[in-house]
Amino acid sequence: MTTTDNAAASDSAPTSLEQAVTTTDPVVLGRVWGFGGMTAVLLGAVAGLLVGLERLDLGSADVFGSADEVFQFWSAHRVAFVLLGVLPALMALATTVVPRQCSGPLVFPRAAAMACWTWLIGAGMTVVGFLVDGGLGTPGGGGQREATALTVMGLLLAIGGLLLASVCVMTTIVSGRPAGTGLRDLPYTAWTTLVGATVWTGMLGVLAANAVLAYVDLRGRPAVRFGAEDAIWEQLSWMFTHPAIYVLALPVLGIALDLVSSVTRTEQSNRDVVLVATAAFGFLSFGAFAQTFFDTPGTPIAEEAISVVAAFAIVPVTLAIVGGLADTLRRGAANLGSKPPAEAVCSLLAALLVLAATAVGAVRVIAPLELLDSSVTGAHFALVLGAVVLGVGAGFHHWGEELVGPKGRRPGLFLLGGLAVAGGTVLVGVADLVSGLLDQADFTGVDLATAGNPDSGVGGLNLVSMVGSVVLLAGLGLWMLTGSLHTAANRKGAA
Repeated sequence: MTTTDNAAASDSAPTSLEQAVTTTDPVVLGRVWGFGGMTAVLLGAVAGLLVGLERLDLGSADVFGSADEVFQFWSAHRVAFVLLGVLPALMALATTVVPRQCSGPLVFPRAAAMACWTWLIGAGMTVVGFLVDGGLGTPGGGGQREATALTVMGLLLAIGGLLLASVCVMTTIVSGRPAGTGLRDLPYTAWTTLVGATVWTGMLGVLAANAVLAYVDLRGRPAVRFGAEDAIWEQLSWMFTHPAIYVLALPVLGIALDLVSSVTRTEQSNRDVVLVATAAFGFLSFGAFAQTFFDTPGTPIAEEAISVVAAFAIVPVTLAIVGGLADTLRRGAANLGSKPPAEAVCSLLAALLVLAATAVGAVRVIAPLELLDSSVTGAHFALVLGAVVLGVGAGFHHWGEELVGPKGRRPGLFLLGGLAVAGGTVLVGVADLVSGLLDQADFTGVDLATAGNPDSGVGGLNLVSMVGSVVLLAGLGLWMLTGSLHTAANRKGAA
């Protein structure tokens, strides 16, 4: 071969970036989903911390310049955690671990790759939209119209990517299983991912329709209704509250069931009961009907019987699942040793937080207490999403060899970060719960009237909540450090 031939071969060799963008390898796609999702969770935690700092003085704007700016970061916190954070992080496990649990390859790998990059581009557009004074509308109409349109379009792309990826995962589970393997035989992570993906696919389609209505009305002439600055968030907010956010916790419960069974080397008893309970959990998580924007005269949808019954029914269902976990742990406790694996500890804490969140969700819908617009809603959100982050982190650590490689695992550092995430979640959840009972509003703005004129005791509780946000952020930082060290060790070993 001549020197010219060598140069031509070198020029035609794809770069690392080209390989990453064009690959259909589920492991590479899982890394993109996982790193992108956890980065968004970190950004969402930062936004939540800034809003918490603003709440230290409910009567004035100290961190932000106006109530509209507070609202932009408040809504960014929720969007980043759900659509840009934990749902993509769950997709990382769904594209790598679930196909292996089904003993087959990921179906439609090119579509899965397209979904991953579509979501990533949309997530980037959404973040930029929030940062350039856009977001998903503001109460005072102070956002930039073009930036708001950019945010909505980015959200649509992110939703489209998540929908396509969900179709690939569901098809893999349903049709990619070996002959003779029924759905009843699936590991719990695969089963709960199937149920959860079915539910959130139905909801994301409706959410996309809401976003299209807002975008079409927003563009061109002055908005008539759907694209009005003070109306966009209310059309989309149902995805970030009861009952829709419960669907994010379903795969986490499946992860906990698999991890506890694995580390205790004990099969789950009453398997059929647990499978039915997880399916019921998914059914009760469907929330596309709970859109307050389209309320008709009469009883608001959040106070209708279907909403209240679902909020209470999901508590015993969750208790049945956690009870199954406890039974497996009891029967296999002798196999744990003196130091239980870090991922098992985190997954169990995540399951307990989910149970606590369902109890708070039930209290929230008790009509005489009038808590629907209070910070109890924020407490509910914090507990559910904190549990999901904790459970996803446990999954990443447990299956880290498949995602990253066998070298560089640091269980002690991971456990420390997990305990910080759990502790921060509890501090935020409990403080916001009590603040809501003292009449503090979910969105507090920059004046006492918007904050609901709460009792004077909420000042100290908001400080506790802010400290919880700091602890949560510190735990996420430790996890990012752990993941970076794990990745670097395997890259070094490969070199």
